[in-house]
Amino acid sequence: MSRAKDIAKSLLGTEAVRLNVKEPFTFVSGIKSPIYCDNRKMIGFPKERQVVVDAFVEVLKEKDFDIVAGTATAGIPWAAFIAQEMNVPMAYIRGEKKAHGAGRQIEGADFAGKKVIIIEDLISTGGSSIKAVAAAREAGATEVEVLAIFSYEFDKAYKNFSEDNILWTTISNFASLIEVATEEKYLDSAEAEIALKWNKTPDTWGR
Repeated sequence: MSRAKDIAKSLLGTEAVRLNVKEPFTFVSGIKSPIYCDNRKMIGFPKERQVVVDAFVEVLKEKDFDIVAGTATAGIPWAAFIAQEMNVPMAYIRGEKKAHGAGRQIEGADFAGKKVIIIEDLISTGGSSIKAVAAAREAGATEVEVLAIFSYEFDKAYKNFSEDNILWTTISNFASLIEVATEEKYLDSAEAEIALKWNKTPDTWGR
């Protein structure tokens, strides 16, 4: 089984990802969705958590970087696990600068002159990741890349990252998830087809 499918199996097994084509979930944005992803659940499962950390480490061993930085809040535990495992400096990036104290947006390792990997749990349109990259660049990082557990693989994400010239990778993705969900009988083939159609037109699906 591929790494992406291994991760997808862990996501489904821990209910970090839930699928319901008949009664879709509603996102804050109003989008109707047959899939709901909350990777924070994974930190409560040591075995599955280690599968994710091992996959991150495997990818990072092939990269040249100085610091891993988690996005607040969901990316922070994953960055911590990775930093501990690889014995590298860690930081975390808030969504906004603090309104009090030193007004910092980044805590931990100093980014000036460093190559930074930003750790995300989930990428939908890429908005929060792109804000984190902007903060890292502003703090003096020479190179910034995003690495995430899962992506919905929306066209909008590819477009947004491309416009800001941001390199990004995920260790699992929507296509692998649907493949595993079908194999493991979470979905039948007709439901899988519906989910794949949603993935292409998420803004209008189910309206």
